[in-house]
Amino acid sequence: MKIIIRLIVLLCLSILTACGNEVKSDINDYKAQMKEVQSEEKKLVDSIDRLKLEKADQLIGSEVTETKKEKLKAIEASLAERVRPQLSIYEKKLKTVEVKTKEVSDVHDIYVENFKKKKKFINDMYHYIKLYNQSIASNEEILGYTKVFEKNKAKSEKFADRAIDNDKEQSDYNSLTDVINANSTDLKSKVKYLMSSASTKEKQAYIDQSLLPLLRFHVEKLNQTNISSPNVIQMRQAQTEIDYSLINYYKERKIAMGIEEKLQHMPIQSILENTKQIKSIDDKYYEALKKLEEKV
Repeated sequence: MKIIIRLIVLLCLSILTACGNEVKSDINDYKAQMKEVQSEEKKLVDSIDRLKLEKADQLIGSEVTETKKEKLKAIEASLAERVRPQLSIYEKKLKTVEVKTKEVSDVHDIYVENFKKKKKFINDMYHYIKLYNQSIASNEEILGYTKVFEKNKAKSEKFADRAIDNDKEQSDYNSLTDVINANSTDLKSKVKYLMSSASTKEKQAYIDQSLLPLLRFHVEKLNQTNISSPNVIQMRQAQTEIDYSLINYYKERKIAMGIEEKLQHMPIQSILENTKQIKSIDDKYYEALKKLEEKV
């Protein structure tokens, strides 16, 4: 009976030793594979470090200067042209890693989960910076159309004053003014919808389906007005340019609405906080690997 027990014990010890040797061998093989992975990871980390993303919050949400715009554009370009391509190389290399034992697989799973967080952080940061830059560009376009509007308004008023001073142009002036005033009243009543609690999609659809057709109709009405007085004709031309600038303004405003909504749905504070945490994210992985090595 004692001999049988000894044989069982020896058998168990042999199995444990074999398992231990298998895990140890798997660890060595795994670490050799991970050297290539970590080499690609280092390239990624280096490219991210050069961007100084921990200071990105200083560029976002404050007054936009030309210097800040250039820095934000440079960050977007680097993320698109260097960081994200390197992320893909890193990911492909990671997918080639093979493990044989459950013990090593459990440790590797920690690394894989960490990689997913790194990937999400990089993509989130890229998409936010890209949207933020688009927002800046869109708002600048809107400002540009506003300036065109003001310029043509001043031009219209200049020719209106000249027409008022000319008795021969009074009839044409009154005819055109009636059309302009009717168009203005019509537009004011319609744009109120954009200040309502309607959703962004509803407001964007309203711009396409109501405001833009209305403004084009206003241009047609202006052009169909029967006038021949030189100053009134110039006044009409300026007013037509005003309506065209409004068409462009609302087209761009529609774009800006969509960008703004996307930005609002992105957790920028969480993204910015991750710029600091992402560097130490693999600490638990290395601890787990070290414990496994000590165990076998």
